[in-house]
Amino acid sequence: MKLNKTARILASLALGLSLCVFSCEKPATNIVIAPPNTHPSTGTGTGNGNGNGSGTGDNNGGSGSSTGSGTGTGTLCTDIGQTPIVLAYFTEYTEVLPEVKLLTHINYAHGRFKNPKTGDGGIVITESSKAPISKVVALKSVNPKLKVMLMIGGWGGHADGFSEMAKSDAKRTEFCQSVKELIDKHKLDGVDIDWEYPTVSADNETGCDPMDTQNFNLVLRELRETLGTSKIISFASSSSGKYVDWKTAIKYIDYVNVMTYDMGAAPNGHNSPLHKSSRFTHRSWDEAVDAHVKAGVPKNRQVMGVPFYGKAEKNPAEGTKIFEYSVKYYEIPDILEKGQYKGKALARPVTRQWDATAMVPFLVDASGKNVLSYDDPESVAAKGAYVVANGHLGAMFWEYRCDTGDHALLGALVKAIYGKETVLQ
Repeated sequence: MKLNKTARILASLALGLSLCVFSCEKPATNIVIAPPNTHPSTGTGTGNGNGNGSGTGDNNGGSGSSTGSGTGTGTLCTDIGQTPIVLAYFTEYTEVLPEVKLLTHINYAHGRFKNPKTGDGGIVITESSKAPISKVVALKSVNPKLKVMLMIGGWGGHADGFSEMAKSDAKRTEFCQSVKELIDKHKLDGVDIDWEYPTVSADNETGCDPMDTQNFNLVLRELRETLGTSKIISFASSSSGKYVDWKTAIKYIDYVNVMTYDMGAAPNGHNSPLHKSSRFTHRSWDEAVDAHVKAGVPKNRQVMGVPFYGKAEKNPAEGTKIFEYSVKYYEIPDILEKGQYKGKALARPVTRQWDATAMVPFLVDASGKNVLSYDDPESVAAKGAYVVANGHLGAMFWEYRCDTGDHALLGALVKAIYGKETVLQ
């Protein structure tokens, strides 16, 4: 449904209001939504400093001052957890509990719209039978600083519902209340929104609307009012930095999970290159970082994405296929050491090569053709070092179950970021 001219004008006016009353139930402590680029400050002491921009400000609406380099307007979470962040996306397909000595944050997936085509009915969680969300939250007994969030959305038709929800006052309120109820019920620390992506349809399977970006701002504002400043709100962003009005959204989102993967695939690209090399011209981490900074997301609010999987040719010519389009890292050792994939001999031999500029490995066949772009402990360590050297908030990865049983990739990431074998302090 497209908005008429009058509705568009009203929506625009609503976005311009610095103070607005929403129909969501207010948190116990009222949140004062300050105008953009201001830093309200009361009393003395030390605040959490999630703000962006020079000057001092109170980022939790109470006493204490904070200095920082963010757009802190008093609407952010007062405790985003341990940093640098090492965050796992943990899905219902995972059959073992996560090793939380190697993690600071977990996004538990998937939360979905009960009615994806209409965007109403609230949110439901699909849980792992062997690692339900309750058991994951209980792992705080091992790592008391662990933060566990609910991830809502994803890619494709099964993640539909955002656009229809965002365009309706009533559905936005229902969504916010449903998220709050699930957070309270499961004792979670917040929510990760994976709307892929406002204004575009994922594989032509999801609804979209030209007003999605503006409507998303309304969702975020109401969600923050509903959850208060004690819960984390994060967003999974395209590496392009597009689709979101970041200068507005960053006032309500604590940090951005930048999906610096799926940027290319064999035979003509790397999945997740740190830097652009002469071999391929696909987007790199450098470009993704710059795109977000220019759009309004500072580096210290960016959590960079590491893929625990590789990408092969999507539609190879008949008779040339070696791998499925997506290859999990735990399948790589058999490929390289045994010449096997999924228990069968490879269609033709492959060898590992290293792109010293892009800082990633790839597999080639006898003709030198790139047949699989992926990440291994060497490239993951380079990405962890990049995160530290460039002042990012941390790193996240998709997804936990793709690693080897001995945590080859996660271990390399933690060692690069923390300089030791664990995140425990």
